[in-house]
Amino acid sequence: MTLSDVGREAVRLVSQLAGVAISVPVVAGFVLLGAAVLVGGSLLDVGRKLLETKPRAREPLKAA
Repeated sequence: MTLSDVGREAVRLVSQLAGVAISVPVVAGFVLLGAAVLVGGSLLDVGRKLLETKPRAREPLKAA
């Protein structure tokens, strides 16, 4: 193995590590974004159901 081959191996290894270092946060970001969308949708659904089942205030009684 010559010095040139060692240099090529080092460059290849560094480029692979850089690719992994970039792709991991990107994938994690998409997973977190999906989780936030699911949780947000669930919270909106709970809020809607809460408003539907909330007893309405009675209208004031009119004097006869």
